[in-house]
Amino acid sequence: MDECIHGFEPGMCASCFPPPEPEKVVVKRPSKPAKTVLRTPAPGTAAAAKPEPRASNLPQRIFHVTHVKNLPAILEAGELLPSSEAEPAVRLSSPITGELRETARATDAASVLDCVAFSLSPKATWWSEVQDGAAGPTWSDQARQALAVDFVVLGVPIASVADRLVVTDGDAAAMVTAVGATPVEAKRMLARAALDDAVMHAAEALVPGTVPLDSVALVAVANDKRRDEVKRMLSAAGIPAKVAVYPPWFVPTPLD
Repeated sequence: MDECIHGFEPGMCASCFPPPEPEKVVVKRPSKPAKTVLRTPAPGTAAAAKPEPRASNLPQRIFHVTHVKNLPAILEAGELLPSSEAEPAVRLSSPITGELRETARATDAASVLDCVAFSLSPKATWWSEVQDGAAGPTWSDQARQALAVDFVVLGVPIASVADRLVVTDGDAAAMVTAVGATPVEAKRMLARAALDDAVMHAAEALVPGTVPLDSVALVAVANDKRRDEVKRMLSAAGIPAKVAVYPPWFVPTPLD
């Protein structure tokens, strides 16, 4: 070992025998949290979900589709009757469908069958099924034999039945269907439908009890001949609803 020039014992002189430099330790600074902008919800939070549409963007009408042969009885009664009371000349649903709707609840006091059934869209899923041949056990033989031009679509403003309106996100008799049975819940379901076309087409709007015909604002038909026939029927019954020809509502929407 080399000797120290300063006369110290080997290894004792810091100048001649400097100690090894200590190993550098790299200390990672914690990353700064992302700045939170109060106007921009953090991803994954409830606030980041799609906002509910404005009230003006919610569905404004509901639609009841019936066969033209059912109109005389409806006009004579002066109101739309629930399925549990109505005796239509042409019944679209099969007996098994009636049983399922009788056991399904719309409210604590009313079954689905005790309600007048509407859709949120004139291009509803069930209506497309009927126009496309009414295949399957859901529908009656009368439904399978009917032609789309033989139907009428009655449009009713939601405001006229809002205090009683029940809204679902699909087939009202299905166990997995969500039901909005109070005005607040119904509005929430309307908002959900406004944001999702699939829900809009599948949803049902139910009104327990009856719906007076003076609530009907529009009657849509497939052609001029049917318009003239329906106008005469409504005029004779003193119903001022507008009758319009709108063929697109009588052409089935392709189902996914």
